[in-house]
Order: sequence, then structure tokens, then C-alpha cells
Amino acid sequence: MKLDKDTSKKKLLSFGNGLRLRTIKTAGKPVDILSLDAMVSDKTVSDCVIESVVRAADQKITSAQEVFDKIAFGVGAEICVTYEQMLKKFLNGNSLIFCGDENTCVAVDTRTTEGRSIAQPPTSNVTKGPREGFVESMQQNVTLLRKRIKTVDFKIENLNVGRYTDTMISVCYINSIAARTTVDMVLQKIRAIDIDGIVDSSYIASFLDNPKCSVFKMVGSTEKPDVVVSRLLEGRVAIIVDGSPIVLTVPYMFVEDIQSPEDYYDAPVIASMGRFLRIFSALASLLLPALYVTFQLYNYHIIPAKFLITILSSTDPIPFTPFTEMIVVLVLFDILREANARMPSIAGLSLSIIGAVVLGDAAVRAGLLSAPAVMIGALSSVGLYTIPDNTLLFTLLRLILVFIGGIMGLHGMILSIMFLLSYVISLETFGTPYLAPFAPNILSDRKDAIMKKKLTDQIKRPLAIKQDNVTRQEESNEQ
Repeated sequence: MKLDKDTSKKKLLSFGNGLRLRTIKTAGKPVDILSLDAMVSDKTVSDCVIESVVRAADQKITSAQEVFDKIAFGVGAEICVTYEQMLKKFLNGNSLIFCGDENTCVAVDTRTTEGRSIAQPPTSNVTKGPREGFVESMQQNVTLLRKRIKTVDFKIENLNVGRYTDTMISVCYINSIAARTTVDMVLQKIRAIDIDGIVDSSYIASFLDNPKCSVFKMVGSTEKPDVVVSRLLEGRVAIIVDGSPIVLTVPYMFVEDIQSPEDYYDAPVIASMGRFLRIFSALASLLLPALYVTFQLYNYHIIPAKFLITILSSTDPIPFTPFTEMIVVLVLFDILREANARMPSIAGLSLSIIGAVVLGDAAVRAGLLSAPAVMIGALSSVGLYTIPDNTLLFTLLRLILVFIGGIMGLHGMILSIMFLLSYVISLETFGTPYLAPFAPNILSDRKDAIMKKKLTDQIKRPLAIKQDNVTRQEESNEQ
């Protein structure tokens, strides 16, 4: 709704600290240029806006429409007729140009591009492949995708979420590949968000999660543009949140965390071996502490005699039961991990080494903890980082299994694992099963699940993901 004469301009002039006003007299009416400090690029405002208006000062300009028609700003410009439009543009770093007392203005894109430069993301270090990572600027993040996907089918739909932050969110997909039902579901969920503000993409992820699941993550995330592009080419949808370097992708499958970006730049045999190592280390980290407790308390006859004698000789002087000892060890390593993650980088490495080596060795020498328990706890804690996105989840599951193993023994562990598997198998996100392509069994999708086949063998896109085009390449390319 259009406001009364001069109301919009007066409201903006009363904005307070940070407001910049520059008035330029022309042959027609005076032109007022309003911008917000720290949100605009001073050079862009000076070179593209002020100088453009000054050069046209000898022309008879009497309205915002004539400003728009007669002056070439060199950057994006559009006419705003309502206060709501003006305020949104103003707060997002646009300069507003008013002509006289008119209640209409021209908004010129003068947003600052200051921020962190594009570099290799700290969470995804690779030795092969692209080293570019997303940053906190949505414009730069979208550009990183556009320069890799050069097609008119690459679509971006922008939304604004947050009553106070009014955060811009871009939903990206390839129109000829992604299923329209998935795109519409994502847009519907984001539009339904009614919250004070969105600070990071993790806020959006919590609204996209499967409400049935409160522990397992159901939304993919990455800081690497090449990973997002590969997922878009498989029919997924990407969500970019302004101010966050983490880009979300849906639908999500658990095998995504087993796959490393570097796998696609290595030979298939090397990539497959790396994936097997990640799975083995994750399972060992999850089960070893619980099995150690269970075998000592209930099923010691399963342990070979020589190994059992070694363990008994090491644990005999320890004042704690195996169950209590393992809980203490795991909690100590978790404390060290949390402290290391939050310490200053200068002191973090040295203090983590002191905590893990010196304190562990001192506890063994003092007879408070046994060497096997410390060794298993250390191996378990290190192995969890082979799948870094699920470290905290596996830490929780590891403690639960230790409790169950210490109370119910091996049978209790088997029952709990069966219950966990049945629960995980039942999960799905945006129509895609969480454990696909293994549950349900989709043979064609296994070519890039754990065993990685050659790219020329991957004719079809993953069938577990709903999409409009399943053909990745022509059959004639198959070797």
C-alpha cells in the first residue's frame, strides 16, 4: 500500500546512527541519496551513484522515474514505491535515491563485498581436487555454483526468513533433474518458518529435519562447492543461507558421510579402500569399549587364554570395575576433545597432547586406570573422526552401548543393535530412505556407495533420490 506523501522518506531520515545523506542540486528537483554506514561499499556509492547523479545534474530531473530512466548507474537499480520495499533494500545495503519530496525512490545495489576471502575450508581439507570453500557471503557462494553449472536449468529461488534478521535464503536446484515435489516441499517448509531470526544454516536444518528423528541428522551439509554441484547433479536441492559458509543439501543418505570429496579424484580401488577403512574404524570405535566391558564382566570365556591373562594382570590392581573404568576413560577423552575444540589454537595442540599422553600415562602408572582401557578409549576416540560429521552422534551411541553392555551383557548389546538398526531403517527424508541403497536394496546405486565403480560405469543417477531424469550419461559410454 502506498503511503502518504513524504512519509517513507521521513521515516528513513529518522533512522538514526549510521544514516548517510547526500543532497545534490540538479536542473530539476534536488536529489537525496540515502545509504547505511557499514552496509554499503563507499567506492560503489561514490563511483556509481554520486558521480552518476552529478554528471546528470544539468538535466531536468523531476521524478524518481526520470532518475531511473536518464541516469546509468552501472549496477542493479529498481524503483520502490512502498516503505516496506524501501526499508528492505536499505537494510540490505542498497542506496536509495529520492527526487524532491516524491514518495517513490530508486534503489541501487551498493552492498559491500567485504568479508572472508575464498579459501580451503577448515572442515574439508583435501590433497586432490578443488580447494575453494564457501564463505559467509551469499553472492559469492551462488557465484561459486554458477561458474560450475553453466545451464539455464540451474534455478535459484530466494526467500527471506526471520522477523528481525530478514535473512535471505536461496534454494538451488537443476530444474530438469530435481523432482518438483522435493523442491516444493523444501520451499513449503522454509516459508512456514516463523522465528525471530536465522543466524546460521543450522537453524534451517532443524526445520528441514524429519520430526520422527531427534538424534540422527537428516540434512546434508558441506563447505565445498564441488560437493554441492555433484549432489545437485544427482537430483538434490541445495539451501544457501546468507551469513553461513555451510550449505545444506536434501535429501540426505547416511552413505554421504562415508564418502570423501577426494574419493572422486582418486582411482576407484583407492577410494573404495578408504571408505572401507572409515566404516571399519567407525564400527570399531562404536563397539570396542562396550565389547571390552562385556567380555570382562560376562563373556570372558570368549577371550583367548593368553590375551585374558594379560588383561587380568593389567586390571587386577585397578580399584574400579571394568564398567566404571571404561566410563571414566571415555568421559575423560570426551572432556579433552571438547577442551581442545574450544582452546586457543596456540595452546590447543600442546594441551591436548599433555592431556592425552601425560595424564593417561600418569593414570596407568598410579594404578587408577589400566593400560588396555586407556588404549581402547584412545583408539575409539580417534576412530570416530574418520566420519567427522557424526562424531558427537557416535560418542553418544558409544556411551549407551557401554551402559547396556555393562548391565545386560552381550545379549543386551545384540538386542540394542538390532533395535537401533530397525529404527534407522525406518527413517527417510524427502522420500529417500536413510540407509539407501542397502535398506532398501538398490543394486544400481551401489556403484557409488561403498565400493566405488569407474565413472564410465555409473550410467544412472541414484534411484533412491526422487528425480525427473535418471540418465547420467549415454549407454554407449559404458566400458
